[in-house]
Amino acid sequence: MSQTAAQRPKKALLIVVALGLVAVVAFALWRLGRDDQATPLSAGTQGTTEPFTTIPTSEATTSKRAPKATAAPTCEGPGTLFNVEGVEQDSLLPDCGVTPVSTGQQQKSGLGLGCGGTYPVILYKTTTTNAKTSICGKDASGESFRFVTRPTGGEVIDLPGSYASQLDAFVAKQNGTSFTVQAYDGTLLIRKNGSTTTQKSSEFISLDNESDYD
Repeated sequence: MSQTAAQRPKKALLIVVALGLVAVVAFALWRLGRDDQATPLSAGTQGTTEPFTTIPTSEATTSKRAPKATAAPTCEGPGTLFNVEGVEQDSLLPDCGVTPVSTGQQQKSGLGLGCGGTYPVILYKTTTTNAKTSICGKDASGESFRFVTRPTGGEVIDLPGSYASQLDAFVAKQNGTSFTVQAYDGTLLIRKNGSTTTQKSSEFISLDNESDYD
């Protein structure tokens, strides 16, 4: 009886130790399970990080801007292309170095090859063997115009003009001399004292409101 009583405290101690070991193992497994759950969370957070984007500076955007549109020419030179787009125009351009006259200048000494005054619209221009000629209209319709021609080395002649539809020509007369410009090829015909002088055109242009460079 005394031996059995002595063994009872030992059994109780073993039971307490066993329970303690079970608790330690359970706690370790619990911690391990939490660590495994936390790993995907951190990995997911890293995977959703957005890439770094560089915002262009004002200098970079400025360099990519479209070039400014070229200003329209105000006179016609050797390299000038007139009405390339075929857009309706109000007048031909005067030759570079030729200035349209004012109304006061027109009243005093007449029109020049650049037209102006009350006939500001250049309807037609031709350069022939020994002359330059401009047809100056009150407006782009061409219903009323002046025939302006200047012989090489001579003075400008400003005359009222008319259009001969059967000839497709601009016509003017002065003191028995008639001047005719054939609109279809720019040729200038000068008839005086029964004889006619023909001057072929090297360059002519008309206000037809169509591109001459198709």
